[in-house]
Amino acid sequence: MDWDPKETEPLTWQYTTHSVLKYDLRILHLLCLWPLPGSLFFRLLTAFLIALCLGHFVEGLVNLCTLSGDMEDYTLALSNISVVTIGTVKTAFFLRNERKYFRLVRWLDALVAAEKKSVSSRPLSEAIFPAAQKRSARVAAFLLLYNCFLLFIWLTAPLAARPEARILPLQQLPLTDSNAYPLYELSYAMQALSIFFIGLINVHLDCFFTVAMIQTAALLKSLASRLADLQVRNAPSRRNVDEGRKNIVTADDMYRELCLCIRTHQEITRFVQHLENVMNPIAMMQLALGVFDGCMLIFPAAYSSETSALVKCFGAAPTVCMQLLLYCLGAHSVREQGESVSVAAYSSGWADASARFRRAVQVVITRAQKPLVLTAGGIYPIQRATFLSLLNAGYSYYALLQNFNGR
Repeated sequence: MDWDPKETEPLTWQYTTHSVLKYDLRILHLLCLWPLPGSLFFRLLTAFLIALCLGHFVEGLVNLCTLSGDMEDYTLALSNISVVTIGTVKTAFFLRNERKYFRLVRWLDALVAAEKKSVSSRPLSEAIFPAAQKRSARVAAFLLLYNCFLLFIWLTAPLAARPEARILPLQQLPLTDSNAYPLYELSYAMQALSIFFIGLINVHLDCFFTVAMIQTAALLKSLASRLADLQVRNAPSRRNVDEGRKNIVTADDMYRELCLCIRTHQEITRFVQHLENVMNPIAMMQLALGVFDGCMLIFPAAYSSETSALVKCFGAAPTVCMQLLLYCLGAHSVREQGESVSVAAYSSGWADASARFRRAVQVVITRAQKPLVLTAGGIYPIQRATFLSLLNAGYSYYALLQNFNGR
């Protein structure tokens, strides 16, 4: 399908005021990722952020090569560097496919606006979108506040250590008293800035897709409500011609509304395909990171004797699980609401309707029975059961690592 050039134009701060993705767009903009709109200075900030992450990655390699601690030290170091690596790759994917993201936002906003207009006289259906918007805002606010708190703990913990210890927040360097200044201060600042920005970008890109899935599920729920409301309001009457004409008009209106529902369903289906195309590489990376980080965090939490390591592991674990859970619940909700469209079409008043209405309903039921599946990498379906399978995989890798360490 050809794109309208206006759909891929950069968004503005004013545009986001009425967008259903308002909070995530503005958070990503403040994190120097999403241009609203882009300027040369903004692009330079993004490039500086990527440079910081690359420097952090190099320090992580130095840490791994010079680390002489136990297995738990290696696993904690790998967990830290994996977050920076995946966050940087996600940033690169976004920058490469900016136009697709812009189109996704404009398309979703247009669908929600059109659906709100269609249900403007139905209080129950109207309430679907404010509820979805509140849920989206709560998810964004919770992830932002919790991760800012977590990063504050991680980044300030070394300040409580002895001055001669020279502990860095994440990756440790072989520093001595002779070479510590100013390398220690510069490394501390680089690690703190890079993990703050890239860590929040990592989380809120996932939140962006989660909110898109929440709004898509709301669209499908509203559409199902419209289909279920298609009922014959006036029974056929043979008393006079005038009443017969009235019933013919009612049947035509009913069929016309069904045609509008069909067009809406087709548009939502195309949007889900676009969402799947944009989201699946990011989802694949996050699911893989979740399994890897889960394994890497469980190990030091089980074996490390340092209190700071335990606090870091137990503090980071909810974020890892939450990112996985949001993807799984969001994709499952889209699939579930997509299947409800078929049930709603069957629940309409097709039995008392015209033959053409019945034929059209059969088409809707058949098409809606095809699941709206969102995947990771285009190969791994995301649904509620996926979360448990990922947890099981993480624990299996942990058990393997535990056996390896015990030898």
